[in-house]
Amino acid sequence: MNSSISNSNSNPDSGSDSNSGSEQDGSVALNPRKAYLKIWLVALLGMAAAMLLVRLFTFAMGVKGENFLSRVFEAVHALPVMTEEKVDHVMVFGSSMVHAGFSPRQFDREMKEKGIDIKSYNFGFGGLNPYFQDYLSRRIKENYQKNNKRVKLAILEFNPFQTTKNRFNGAKAIMDAYVGMLASEEELKEVALSDPTRGALIYNIHYIRDNISAEMITFYFGRGLFSQERPKPEAEKDSQEIIDRRRELGDELSTRFKQDYPDYKDEDWSLSWQGGGTIPEERSAETIAVFKEYYETLRTPYRMESDKLWRERSADITHLHFEEELVKAFIRIVKNFQQFSDQVEVILLPKNSKWIVNTPEALERQNRVLRRIEMETGIKIKDFQNIPSITPEMFSDTTHLARYSGDIAFTHALVENYANDLKE
Repeated sequence: MNSSISNSNSNPDSGSDSNSGSEQDGSVALNPRKAYLKIWLVALLGMAAAMLLVRLFTFAMGVKGENFLSRVFEAVHALPVMTEEKVDHVMVFGSSMVHAGFSPRQFDREMKEKGIDIKSYNFGFGGLNPYFQDYLSRRIKENYQKNNKRVKLAILEFNPFQTTKNRFNGAKAIMDAYVGMLASEEELKEVALSDPTRGALIYNIHYIRDNISAEMITFYFGRGLFSQERPKPEAEKDSQEIIDRRRELGDELSTRFKQDYPDYKDEDWSLSWQGGGTIPEERSAETIAVFKEYYETLRTPYRMESDKLWRERSADITHLHFEEELVKAFIRIVKNFQQFSDQVEVILLPKNSKWIVNTPEALERQNRVLRRIEMETGIKIKDFQNIPSITPEMFSDTTHLARYSGDIAFTHALVENYANDLKE
């Protein structure tokens, strides 16, 4: 069609009726091919300008997409070293609740006291819902299979409020950028073949924009200006005395850490610490006492109620309306781990039931999802949500366990539950 149009209008002396009419009207006929090229040129220039602005912005801010997933990538980069180890592995995989709540070196110490030689790793990461965790689990699987290494015991956290519609919708702004960073080349090709438009966008973000999409800029840097105000709790705000004391204690803990670990490298995921943090045996009684008081200043009524309200808005933590895509993604995660692990367990982590009280309808929805996971994976889920050894004072907020109290108690509970399995 283009050639026939251009042929009829390319010769100004053709004497066609249309040309004659245009000249009589005092206008000049526009060559469609040239018009088409001009439109495309303007569009390309606009796209180039937009991409340049994104690059200039991220360069000025010193930000790359990988900065948002630094803990994830540090862990992934450690996998080739981990999978060369001869000792049996335990991997605890999940959200920031795993990051805060599982102490791998404490786990290994307690197992050693039972005569079990094991090395465990904390693969808990904040900001990743099951859709993203699915891609991460594939990268873990690839590394273990490449070196013919198997995980002796994989403990996977199912986090109900990470699997809700609110959580899924809240991640849409970062979805394409995160997929570009977490997916393999083959997986990116599959996306491009199934959805060329989305595939082109992901390639653009991944290879041209340093894994920073325009949506991420708006989401992370613009939400402070344009987002809805965070819900305000009814509780009285923290006094200035509490705020000042919290700051003093935080500064003291930072000073003590530098004194206790002068050679520590600034890492989000430490291979030498197996993805976890410090353990009580390495700290003085005075330092642990400072930690205890510091967490008390974090658990004020105002901060706890504020945290609860925010999680209700961002994650539907009370009512739990589950997102089908995230449920399916979690089932894929379990099946991925089953391909390179001798034993796979699915657990629910401790819940701060003083602050998070689910409605009966939410619990029924949760039970239906749990039964579905069990049916499709063949794994009986173990529920640690309300174990008596974990109390509200062992949390740092409404969901995360506190250092040297909650994490130690939960880690001990895992030791007691799985020691016999690891002896076999």
